[in-house]
Amino acid sequence: MLRQSVSYLRYQAGSEDKMDLSKTLFIKWQECNDTGIALVDEQHRGIVSIINSFYCLTERGMGNTMLYSVISDTVKNYSRIHFITEERFLKAAEYPDFEQHVELHRELTWEIEHVEYVSIVENDPRPLMEFLKKWWLEHINEQDMNYVPCLQAMKDRDCKKIKTLG
Repeated sequence: MLRQSVSYLRYQAGSEDKMDLSKTLFIKWQECNDTGIALVDEQHRGIVSIINSFYCLTERGMGNTMLYSVISDTVKNYSRIHFITEERFLKAAEYPDFEQHVELHRELTWEIEHVEYVSIVENDPRPLMEFLKKWWLEHINEQDMNYVPCLQAMKDRDCKKIKTLG
């Protein structure tokens, strides 16, 4: 199945010299998106990369229902992994707003399901694309930045413990 999908996408994309690569980014990663927590930042960039891939394909007219499902499933699965990672870090750091952040993750998961459904029913990738862009930029630059001082403090405490053991 995956091999057939890749062949189909190559066929649809045509040759590379026909593609305008300057229009392939829907979300441009900026340094201000970094939290300073290496694994969290790597996962954020991964999700943004998936969203940008979806955008690139839909801009070339390949945003059919099958593609919505594949990309949406990828975003949902990757998001679950990311949320589990983030929640484990926050719990270990005894983040005071832990429960609220977990609830935010639940809400975002429900919203993506709803917007994906609307995009499939209307056969229009734009609602899903706009939601994903808004969701991740707000999630990263607002909600996630709230926990950064707590995780940095934990990281600093752990470094001091390691130095005193050595």
